[in-house]
Amino acid sequence: MKKIVVFLLLVSNFFPSGCTRPKQYADYSRHSGFDRTEIDSATLRNLEVLGRVWGFVKYHHPAFSDDRYDLDFELFELLPLIADTAPAARNEILAQWIDGFGRYKTTPEKYEKILASDSVFEHRTDIGWIRDTATLGRELSERLVRLRSADRTAGNRYVSQTYYETYDQWSPNPCFDGEKPYYDLSNPDYGYRLLTVFRFWNMVEYFFPSKYLTDKDWNDVLPEYIRRMAHPTGSYLRETRRMIAELDDNHAQYGGGISELFGLYRVPLNTGFVEGRLIVVTPDTVPVKSERKAPFQVGDEIVAVEDKPVEYYMEQTREFISCSNENDVLAATADQILRTKKNRPLSIRYRRNGVTRDTLADVTKMPGHFSWEYLWKYHRTFSMLEDSIGYIYPAKYEHSNPRISDLITKTKGLIIDLRCYPTGEFATFVKKYIVPDNKNVVYMATYPVCDLPGIFYMDIGFYPTASHDKYPGNKIIVIVNEFTQSYAETCVQWMQINPKVTVIGSQSAGANGNISEFTLPRGISGAFSGLGWYYPDKWVVNRQGVKIDHEVRPTLEGVREGRDEVLETALNLIEANTEEE
Repeated sequence: MKKIVVFLLLVSNFFPSGCTRPKQYADYSRHSGFDRTEIDSATLRNLEVLGRVWGFVKYHHPAFSDDRYDLDFELFELLPLIADTAPAARNEILAQWIDGFGRYKTTPEKYEKILASDSVFEHRTDIGWIRDTATLGRELSERLVRLRSADRTAGNRYVSQTYYETYDQWSPNPCFDGEKPYYDLSNPDYGYRLLTVFRFWNMVEYFFPSKYLTDKDWNDVLPEYIRRMAHPTGSYLRETRRMIAELDDNHAQYGGGISELFGLYRVPLNTGFVEGRLIVVTPDTVPVKSERKAPFQVGDEIVAVEDKPVEYYMEQTREFISCSNENDVLAATADQILRTKKNRPLSIRYRRNGVTRDTLADVTKMPGHFSWEYLWKYHRTFSMLEDSIGYIYPAKYEHSNPRISDLITKTKGLIIDLRCYPTGEFATFVKKYIVPDNKNVVYMATYPVCDLPGIFYMDIGFYPTASHDKYPGNKIIVIVNEFTQSYAETCVQWMQINPKVTVIGSQSAGANGNISEFTLPRGISGAFSGLGWYYPDKWVVNRQGVKIDHEVRPTLEGVREGRDEVLETALNLIEANTEEE
């Protein structure tokens, strides 16, 4: 009987996936069974090693091509064994844990070929730590080194590269659909908090192409948030959002962030930073059902909200909201400073003509990001401006609009206002009328190699074009600012191929590359730019934004006078070009 049992165990080891039943676990669906309010340095080191090893095994072991094992629950089983043990015992436990997933084949030649490719991006994840025998011990290190060469042909349930619905095509940006959201968690214990840290940190470690651009060294993020999550009074939501903000990527706000942290209710007032001050830039745009109407005027400076100065909210934004650059910080601050979690008036201190006043302002429910926009009088798809100059607002672009023929045939210059997010149809306009035929100038993008986590390819692609009569006018001005993000930034790059195009305005969002969404315990959603995005000369769009020919920003004087100085500059450039001819 003993021989039969041994034989069956050996067979199961040779066939680690698809041939055995799912492993049975204790019920960890609401509680991990592991909790701490503080940790010492030895425990911190043990948990850091556990987080690294757990993540490495998660994305490298072939056993996780299917759902036989639950890596979340595996972590909960390991935590009480690892947290307070001696390093040698810790390493032995982890080595045996890896052995428990059975045997697997290795294909080192396949991965050597990948590494030898000219497409491998210079910035890759440093996995040298798996050879650190002083920390890991010889046996654990050997197992991790061998895992690096494991045959992962069957894929991995936790990460994939898949169909990208927005553009109806396959995309190489990573997809994390295999993660469990645990929506019903009310107050996650420390085990679940560690799961949050380990899941997020390893996603970024192996699959975020722009990790090398973060302000903080990613190796420092792991121990910092292991400590932060143990604090007894620390808000799980705030600490999680603080951690996501370490991405320094505006795409991380996708699916939550500002309204989740600071409230669904907002004063319906358009504000923006002008000359470093928070200014009312347009009249109230959303009616409030109240007898009290806050007496704001265009040009008023917001000084404080709820007795806290604007500078306080700027620091809050930097700490909890992921922003690619300083322009994004200002845009996010302008939104969150007027938010509250309760449906009640906000006390606001503002300054007008050197006189400081206090008032109460009513709020209304406004989920999502609320950004101020320019050109309220021009916000139609097409407009004819001064002296036969065409204006397009891509956020409302519809290719079926009959006025398009007038813009193309009857204008001497064209202004494309990309201080917005364009419609999907706008790409068709760019390809047909702006991008020159057969002008196959390449762009560059980086994406992860899921077969070899931590390695990224740099690929070149061709800008789309269409055989069609192009815009005949002599000058095309494209306007950008912090609201020019992602697809909008791509459109700018497309149009810059045309020598008639001049880009003016201020730094764009610097968040391009298809969105890779993820979910953390308690259903907290986030995302990052799943592709790194570059110009052909390797100018990095991520965090920097698109290339700008002339920097132009609104002034306080111009806002108070109701002028759009950036648009005025665009008009002047077209007129000057006409006069030169």
